[in-house]
Amino acid sequence: VPPLPAAPAAPPRGRLSRLARVALLVRLPPALVLGARDAFTRRTPAALTACGVALPMMLITIGLGCWATLDDFGRHPERVGQAAALSIRPGDMTAEEARQRVMADPDVVAAYPGAELDALVPWQTRTVRTRALGLSSDPYPFPVVEGRMFADRGEAVAGQGLLDLLGVRVGDRVRMTIGGTPLIVRIVGRVIEPEQDGEVLSFGLDSLAAKDALPPGFYALVLRPGADAAQVRARLQEQGLEVSRAVNPAERLAVVRVIIVALVVVLALIGLANLLTASALGLRDHLLDLAVLKAMGLTPRQVTATLVTAAGLPAAVGVVAGAAAGAFWSRALIDLEGRGSGVGAGIGRAPTPGMLAAALLIAIGAASLVALIPARRAARAQVPVTAR
Repeated sequence: VPPLPAAPAAPPRGRLSRLARVALLVRLPPALVLGARDAFTRRTPAALTACGVALPMMLITIGLGCWATLDDFGRHPERVGQAAALSIRPGDMTAEEARQRVMADPDVVAAYPGAELDALVPWQTRTVRTRALGLSSDPYPFPVVEGRMFADRGEAVAGQGLLDLLGVRVGDRVRMTIGGTPLIVRIVGRVIEPEQDGEVLSFGLDSLAAKDALPPGFYALVLRPGADAAQVRARLQEQGLEVSRAVNPAERLAVVRVIIVALVVVLALIGLANLLTASALGLRDHLLDLAVLKAMGLTPRQVTATLVTAAGLPAAVGVVAGAAAGAFWSRALIDLEGRGSGVGAGIGRAPTPGMLAAALLIAIGAASLVALIPARRAARAQVPVTAR
């Protein structure tokens, strides 16, 4: 018969985690201290719980970044090339008469003459859109994100889609044919271009030949801040002008908001399901701990608080880490998509601080409620105590 092992002279020493020490220092209730101690005792399950929540939260935050980007399109249309809310065509009157009638409106700040023509480029079997808008000395306020605005005849700015199509970069020269007339321009800047998948070349009206530039085909109207575009449009239409309203990219992408909402709901359900499964498995491994807690005199409510704290802290860490990663990567990923679509990089926006704070509070609150379901059931269950 093997001899009995010698009893230790002193009981084994336990070691409180740093989180549990902080909980003791701030004089939290004992149930919360015990939960904080147990939250990261088993590091592998705690890490898996945090990762199971962090990944959906990161994707949700990226979706919120897409929502913030669409909101920015609506609030600041000038950042996507729509400083002009309206455009007018002279119709039956002369271009100069139309310009005078437009500038007589008190809400119109500027009227830029323009023309849109298709151009043939070498080595291409298709045409590209060219937009002559404003003059080289008084250019239309395009949103330049790389390089500079054109300031002389023969200079132009282009969208990312056109740069990719022609295989050129900012600073290169491009030769094309517009209306049978050869035109060589130097691309001096890249702009955010939501039209034609970014395959648009923009320059001053004075860079065109006179037969293509005069008279201007339309005028782009920049309104004063706070002006109602619908009212201005109605007034100009009463004067016999053909007025059209610029369509904001956020309006064309309204269906994206529905997709974002659906994805957020699905990802939230996935994250909560992961947390519920992790909590149930964790409680199964803590059956003996439940017996000890009850033997220590903790009430069912205190036991519930202990279990919720133990399961909620790793989830809270995952929520914060996922939100931080999503906020960090959202702008870069949206810019990457913008570059691939031809619109160009520089459109991405991170979630606003208010949006991010609301998402964190809702996520942590939902995680705590989900952890509460198995914790209440386990606290009320009768756990048998077996001798070991």
